[in-house]
Amino acid sequence: MVRQECAYGKAMIPLLHEPYLPLLRQALLSATPPGAKIAVDVGCGDGTKSRWLRANCAAEALVIGVDRDVAAVQAAAATIIGIVGDAGALPLRDSCVDLIWCVAALALFTDRQRALAEMRRVLRPAGVLVIATAGSYWVRLRQHPPSLLTSLPPTIPLPPADGLGEEWTLLLTKAGFQDPQMRAYLLDGDDPAQAALINSADLAQYLGSPLVVGPIAEPEPRPLLLVVSAHR
Repeated sequence: MVRQECAYGKAMIPLLHEPYLPLLRQALLSATPPGAKIAVDVGCGDGTKSRWLRANCAAEALVIGVDRDVAAVQAAAATIIGIVGDAGALPLRDSCVDLIWCVAALALFTDRQRALAEMRRVLRPAGVLVIATAGSYWVRLRQHPPSLLTSLPPTIPLPPADGLGEEWTLLLTKAGFQDPQMRAYLLDGDDPAQAALINSADLAQYLGSPLVVGPIAEPEPRPLLLVVSAHR
């Protein structure tokens, strides 16, 4: 496995704002089943990303944003129902939520395991949690044939190579979540943003194309967006 480092805290926040918002929105929605009737945005901030969540839910869905920052919750209340609260003690009853987003927030929580336990508690059986984070990771970029790249969709439902982001899937598994699915996106690369992070064999199998293995670069630190989803 390639050595990995991730920059958390304030260093990751700019990577989840402009000019990366279109990619973040696309990545989040690709990992999120549509039509939720009750959804929660944990660490909602001013509600910018909560608007994407609402648009993905059922027409009459109840969408709730939870954040410790009173001013942020007041701003978010223009879009969703804002609640001032702590992720470690969510002000919601057991098994009442279909879907949870936690965008650029989990890495900032003092007790991530407690926050995840709370999210699992309020999710209904088979409910979905979607987490997004960003930072600098050591990666080995893959070079694929142009003919393979032109056939790829904007979002590729395949995990990255080299166990990239494995610490996040392990974190969710430890918290009791099922079937975590990881997606990784280059924040400073060419489109499609995932391709250079995925094994050639996986891409060829996904597209039903002949396998052509391109060169693999030496490890280098690059800014990435990671999105992981899992079921209760």
